[in-house]
Amino acid sequence: MLTNTSKLELDLSKSGLVASDMAIRPLSSPERAMTGAPHSVDGYVIPYFTLYGRSEPFYRVRLFDHVPKYKQPKDSPSHVYFPPNFFVTAKKSPYVLITEGEKKAAAATKAGFPTCALGGVDAWRNRTVTLPVDSELTQHKNKVSAKLPSHTEGTEDISGLAIGLQDLIDFCLKHKKHLIICYDSDLDVGIKASVQRAAATLAFDLRFRGIPFNYIRQIILPPVNLEAGPIPKDQDPKLGLDDWLMQTKPEQFQELITKCLQKRSAFPRHPAIRDLINRKLQRPNLSRKEVQQLSIAILSDLDANGIRLVSTVEGQTYYFDFVTRKLLKTTFIERNNDASGSPFGQFLYRRYGISGADKFLITWLAAQFTGEDPIEEVSPHRVIARLKPNDDCVHYQLSDSQYVKVDKSGIEVYDNGENGILFESEQVLPLDPEKVIRYYNELDTGPTVVNQWSNVLSRVRLRDQNGQRKVTALLYCMSPWLYRWRGMQLPVEMVIGESGSGKSTLCELRLAIITGDTRLRNSPTDLKDWHASISNTGGLHVTDNVQLVDRSLRQRLSDEICRIITEPNPHIEQRKYYTNNELVRIPIRAVFALTAISQPFQNADLLQRSIVLDLDKSTSLEGGRAAVMYDSEWRQAELQRLGGREGWIAYQLLVLNRFFKLVAEKWDPKYQAKHRLINFEQTMVLMAEVFGEDGSWIPTYLAGVVDKNLADSDWTFEGLKAYVDYANKYHKPDKFHVAGDIVEFAMGQEDFEKCEMLTNARRLGRYLQTHKSLVASSLGLVDKGQRNNRQVYQIVPPK
Repeated sequence: MLTNTSKLELDLSKSGLVASDMAIRPLSSPERAMTGAPHSVDGYVIPYFTLYGRSEPFYRVRLFDHVPKYKQPKDSPSHVYFPPNFFVTAKKSPYVLITEGEKKAAAATKAGFPTCALGGVDAWRNRTVTLPVDSELTQHKNKVSAKLPSHTEGTEDISGLAIGLQDLIDFCLKHKKHLIICYDSDLDVGIKASVQRAAATLAFDLRFRGIPFNYIRQIILPPVNLEAGPIPKDQDPKLGLDDWLMQTKPEQFQELITKCLQKRSAFPRHPAIRDLINRKLQRPNLSRKEVQQLSIAILSDLDANGIRLVSTVEGQTYYFDFVTRKLLKTTFIERNNDASGSPFGQFLYRRYGISGADKFLITWLAAQFTGEDPIEEVSPHRVIARLKPNDDCVHYQLSDSQYVKVDKSGIEVYDNGENGILFESEQVLPLDPEKVIRYYNELDTGPTVVNQWSNVLSRVRLRDQNGQRKVTALLYCMSPWLYRWRGMQLPVEMVIGESGSGKSTLCELRLAIITGDTRLRNSPTDLKDWHASISNTGGLHVTDNVQLVDRSLRQRLSDEICRIITEPNPHIEQRKYYTNNELVRIPIRAVFALTAISQPFQNADLLQRSIVLDLDKSTSLEGGRAAVMYDSEWRQAELQRLGGREGWIAYQLLVLNRFFKLVAEKWDPKYQAKHRLINFEQTMVLMAEVFGEDGSWIPTYLAGVVDKNLADSDWTFEGLKAYVDYANKYHKPDKFHVAGDIVEFAMGQEDFEKCEMLTNARRLGRYLQTHKSLVASSLGLVDKGQRNNRQVYQIVPPK
């Protein structure tokens, strides 16, 4: 039979300990009397120490061959166990651990990991309640009620913390230590639900008492030998920290800790969070602490299954869900105090069963969502993405959870969030990636590609079926796919034509291909409406039937479009909600298109940044009479010509693949363009080559289109062009011209005699100075300074 000493040594050796590691002493009669331990049972005394290593007037006894194994003095409160050398080890460490059981804490601390312990997973709070002296107790059948004196402030924390836990909290706060919970695991089921619930409850209280959310972490001990097979029936499946350390090396546990600290969040999750929320919310009066803890429970579950994100530029928060791979714009409270209609509101309801009716909980969750670390910075994309302007590739959003990358090598499908790219949800209708890949491979058969957009536009009522159709077909293969590629500035697409000419249907076809959503935007009533519309759009933004009666709005809208098109980092500025002096800069990631019956803008700056597509309803004639036929299925028929959206997207990806191959061979960084939009002209020329066409005519055509657009919309410019044509025909090339010469010409022309700008020399002179560069580059009318106190001009044909 083993002696008490032998049993002690054997018991401690299982944890790699000796008696001096814990200052253990034999169990004597006084301790037996205080704890109620039987005299026939052997055991030993575990003395307790403060965090700083001083002796405490508290102890627990370990009994051999007895249930329960551990006992403590009657009516004594719970204490936190600190091994004698805990403080010395903890000073040098960025973390401390808390576990269950004194031997586990002593074994870990001896191995160099500062660890304290609780007597049980729930022993961090006292079950012995201390009441004021003048409390009134009333005994009922199954319970005792206590009426506290009127001067008592409250009962929320009447049970109090285990002795020493507040010292641990203060120590962690003062020295910025991570507190890692490491409870026992079970080899067969992992960590038990009851144990995990206790870990989460402890973590909630630690956060309430001040330890930062991302400084509270949990390690779940993995099985040491995964290939050992089933656990023998006579073996205890429990795996404690001391067991784990005995079967491994300290370096392996340090690796577990390092991985835990490197995680964005390792806050203990509640094992039945939906049940916890429902049970708590059924109570009529929740305390502030309880609501906060419910919110923290949700937050820890969100962090375990995704990432909280914020775009400080936009002043918007997001949540990326690892399960669905969706990036959700977070909305907690809207004007009607109910965000349940938003995708994130629906997500919260489906996962946690909460809605706008749970106002107090939602309010706390909104505050903690951004207030608790970790929260990461994000710049989300919509429909089309590019990490760097010079990357010769395009990332296109196939659905909320997947995207496809195309470059000169081909295409590849990725999950949302891979390669540092996050697409915002609710931007496109989902596509089948397998179909896209299949169509792509079927189309990828030869060195050149058929220009399908040219075929589509041949079935559109275009006024010009030659140059305009070819240029527009090339543009549709580029826009919006190459938006800001190598800093390229894509033009405004203006579709002009009378009612019924097919403007809206053509734009709907493009939207149906790019996003699947064919909604056209209304003409804005003010600039804020337009800003709100474009800031939430990716790919292509189409404004239908633009009619701007307000001249002030027309001018401001024109200026904004010009600024956004040519700005290196296009954005809009808006005042932040609920503030007067804070601004948010919202990036713009869309190409602008509009339809109108007549040209809505006359500004030269905007017209130089535009491609105008003229539609003519009367192009279909039979016997001299208009015979316009309306095909209600035209858009769907054109969509199905390539197999629906998947076929069209595959086609667009193939065009881009061939384009990037040409770029690698023929891109000229020193290309001299006639068109003012950066890299637009050279891209058009290369895109023509993708289809096996000669694009050498494009630069001249684009320059002529700009002149025509300006002449059609600007009466003064049209008159100047007529004068230049006249002067080239009848005057010598070296002649100097003055404003009076142009006025004299205009007054003799029926088309211009009523144009006040052309018939007033002073006003014409100001126009020529204001538009000096435009007039010189487009018409060749170059300012040559003053002669005889008059501004003179000379006609120099553009090169």
